[in-house]
Amino acid sequence: MKTNKYEGSYRIAKSPDKKSMRIHNAISWEKVEELLSATGGVSDFDALTMAVKGHESGSKSAPHPYQFIIYCIKRGWLKSI
Repeated sequence: MKTNKYEGSYRIAKSPDKKSMRIHNAISWEKVEELLSATGGVSDFDALTMAVKGHESGSKSAPHPYQFIIYCIKRGWLKSI
């Protein structure tokens, strides 16, 4: 999968309902929130991916941490700036 179309900086657009998230996604989302909190609310795609390194995917077809960040973008949780 090519990630170059996702390069750039992101901020939280809306927060997901963590109560309804699978635990592995909730843990990684908390890492995203922590990073963005520490960086003034903005971070680039690569830093976001590194923040969720070790993300335990619920799908065998999405084993890479960057796929969780792309999932967050597609769900509208993260927005490019």
